[in-house]
Amino acid sequence: MSFGFQEFLPQDLWEIQSQWPVLASLAIIEILLSADNLIEVSSIAAHLPLHQRLTAIRLGVLGAFVARGVMLVFAAPYIAQYPVIRFIGALYLIYLSTAHFTGNREREPRGPKEHWSFTKTLLSVLCLDLALSIDNIVAAVSLSKTPWVVWSSILFGFIFIGLFGRFTVHLIKRSRALLETVYVLVGCLGVLLLVEIITHTANLTHIQDEERFWGLISVVVITLIYDAQRGIQRAVEPILKMFVMPVLRLVHFPLSLLFLPVRKLVGLIGK
Repeated sequence: MSFGFQEFLPQDLWEIQSQWPVLASLAIIEILLSADNLIEVSSIAAHLPLHQRLTAIRLGVLGAFVARGVMLVFAAPYIAQYPVIRFIGALYLIYLSTAHFTGNREREPRGPKEHWSFTKTLLSVLCLDLALSIDNIVAAVSLSKTPWVVWSSILFGFIFIGLFGRFTVHLIKRSRALLETVYVLVGCLGVLLLVEIITHTANLTHIQDEERFWGLISVVVITLIYDAQRGIQRAVEPILKMFVMPVLRLVHFPLSLLFLPVRKLVGLIGK
């Protein structure tokens, strides 16, 4: 399977129409993940003077786009072709989700950054871009193995963040639900990819694109309703703390050991 430029464009309008659920799903995922990545990049560059900070952020956005392109060309074909790699990618998405909700997220470089030079900050931003592109590509390939669809989602995310990045970041910072939605979706995509692998291996019924799209929409809507309704929160939070959080911690522990090298690599970025 190739993810090269020769397959960048769809064959006809019918193919575009048939792929609309996947395109819409990837657009939602790409916007939320790109905005979350931009928040982390902005946090790393926050200590710089304003003009250097803006330069670092702009280069960070460009670097994120290039990193996704590199990952797409060199890593996506292997993710799409080999079930073992897709299985590891699915576990990685679940790991990121459980790490966020259990308070064990380790993606931003640690250590004091106040005395970092512009060059060191920019290098850290670019390295982080490469690390963060992994979940984007795994999420994209989990939804579609069609090259032009994945390419289009990356390009759409780059254009959207370039035009509306500041507004989107401000919105996510003000609304806790949007940030939570990012990692609920990441976890759901990981589980979905595992289900895809199992059903394909066992020759079971395949999940249709429309079903995945409406499933993702349902996750977003339910998360936003939960955040807006205090009564629902008071009723559901005891259940989440008593039953869901222990399960998340139980799942996260072996995954944190499995991806310990990744955690160490991200930690080295901040040194």
